[in-house]
Amino acid sequence: MYNLDISLLRTFLEVNKTRHFGKTAENLYLTQSAVSARIKQLEDLLGVPLFRRYRNNIQLTPQGERLIPHSEKILNAWTQAVQEVSLPESSSQVVIGAPQSLWEAKLSVLPIRLFEAIEDIHTRTESLDSKTIIRRLQERTIDIGFVFDHTKTDDLETEELTAIELKLYSSAADKTFSDVSENEYVMVDWGQSFSALHAKHLPQIRSPKLHASDWLMAVEYLNQIGGYAFLPTSLVSDNEYPLHSVADAPSMQREVYLCYHKSIKSQSDWENILTTIRDCI
Repeated sequence: MYNLDISLLRTFLEVNKTRHFGKTAENLYLTQSAVSARIKQLEDLLGVPLFRRYRNNIQLTPQGERLIPHSEKILNAWTQAVQEVSLPESSSQVVIGAPQSLWEAKLSVLPIRLFEAIEDIHTRTESLDSKTIIRRLQERTIDIGFVFDHTKTDDLETEELTAIELKLYSSAADKTFSDVSENEYVMVDWGQSFSALHAKHLPQIRSPKLHASDWLMAVEYLNQIGGYAFLPTSLVSDNEYPLHSVADAPSMQREVYLCYHKSIKSQSDWENILTTIRDCI
């Protein structure tokens, strides 16, 4: 019979993140000896080594690698359980996951609209990549996910909500599509379908100067260093930095999909939540 302390998994994940016992101790407000003791306790509990310790170098063992997704799943489920149990009796909670670039481009006002539409709703938002969103929806550790690519999974419902128009922008004026070079290009993550369109229109871009997880990072790079990137037209005009549309470049659209587990339909306020999302987006 295993008696697992959640703090052991939290410490394990933090050591994996920092690869340093001292930094882990600082981040978790522990002593370094306490961090070492927790890892030793977890290794004794599982009966396998989780880290190989070299001088100034900590590496996961194969067993440690396999433990990571299970640890994340357990901690996510525990966090959600604590939050739901702590809610007042008449309250409901919705956990929403989306890529960071999508939060910035389309979803920043969604929690506000939910608060306005539904009395005593509690909302938690998370910035996640698309694969993690689908996995977390299937695990039921998030309720709603927004992704750029349609997913075909039996236990999930998927519907197209809207689209984001993307155009090629440059930090310099009077540039043409033929001016784009690999050394000046920033590749923003707009999903797998965008990558396919991108390969069609810009086959010469194989190793861009920067891969950016969100468009604001790309904007900052363009204004500090210079270059090109596909960015959302709806937001670039509001940006404080001057960026210039490359007039002869093709525009692209990224569809935005709402995903949720089929079982969530029985949740109270679900229809109200869905209506609010559709109206907001």
